[in-house]
Amino acid sequence: MTPSDTGWPVSEPTMMTTTEQTALPARKPNEENGVAARSADWENPRVASILSAAAKCFARKGFTATTLAEIGKELGLRKSIVHYYFASKAALIHEVQSFTYHRYLDRLKEAIRNGDGSPQQATEALRALWDAIQNNKTGTGLNIEVWSAARRDSELKRRAAGLQRDARQVVRDVVSGATRGQRSEALATLVLAVLNGLSVTEYLEGDEIKAKEAYETFLTLLQGAFEQSNGS
Repeated sequence: MTPSDTGWPVSEPTMMTTTEQTALPARKPNEENGVAARSADWENPRVASILSAAAKCFARKGFTATTLAEIGKELGLRKSIVHYYFASKAALIHEVQSFTYHRYLDRLKEAIRNGDGSPQQATEALRALWDAIQNNKTGTGLNIEVWSAARRDSELKRRAAGLQRDARQVVRDVVSGATRGQRSEALATLVLAVLNGLSVTEYLEGDEIKAKEAYETFLTLLQGAFEQSNGS
């Protein structure tokens, strides 16, 4: 089916909003966990702006309650323009999950860049991962929605699991030097579980839960384990 068959615009609209012009899309990988990347062009400013707006709407209202018209309204666009780039809401949900998570992974990789593998550096890098999550509240809300919807959507579950593996690899890169490779996979799983759990708890209960203090306590214990592993 082509755009003309559905009444959608045949040619790509040329006018962009200010938000679209300043959007900074993530670079899409050629493959995602062994599966060819999907068709949306993340480096197209309009596509990136639609995905960013969709992430905010889905995190705020949930997949079911959010309409394509509302996503378009977030950007001052007609529903038909959203339809031009995404054939259905289901396709948009799958795409926005990957887009948002890869932007999050980019922040994680930036946070651990140029580390020396020491226990102190590893702890500082893991502290930076918390800051990356704190700067991505939309991503936390979207993750909650994805994890809930994944029970009913096998494709969403498959992609969510793959993206979690990608995040775990980033964390494993942080801890492997500090532990000399010992138990790095198990520690990466633990760190990611703590990050996810505390971020969701804070998202639901607010600042009074003292999630950052809890994470700092966890890091203190972890650094002790790093130093013990290195014979310090």
